Amino acid sequence: MVLFVFLFVVLYFGICIIGGFLHGSMAGLNHPNSPDGVGPGAQAGADFVNHNIRAIVLSAFGISLVSVLVLSFSGILSWCRKPLQQ
Repeated sequence: MVLFVFLFVVLYFGICIIGGFLHGSMAGLNHPNSPDGVGPGAQAGADFVNHNIRAIVLSAFGISLVSVLVLSFSGILSWCRKPLQQ
């Protein structure tokens, strides 16, 4: 459960940061002579998260769930391995 929450938070913020950065930089490139220089990019980055919040949450949830199940049942993590038979 802890691994799922950790992965979900990391993925959620990662998708928000990278998506906001990409949309903001594209908006900034489309408005090179903006008077304040930051306004269009900042607004586009905020709009990305507001318009895509459902997709971001579902993507982070799905990727985290699949990752945790794969990590748990594959035995990659030391506390998920079967004890050695002697």
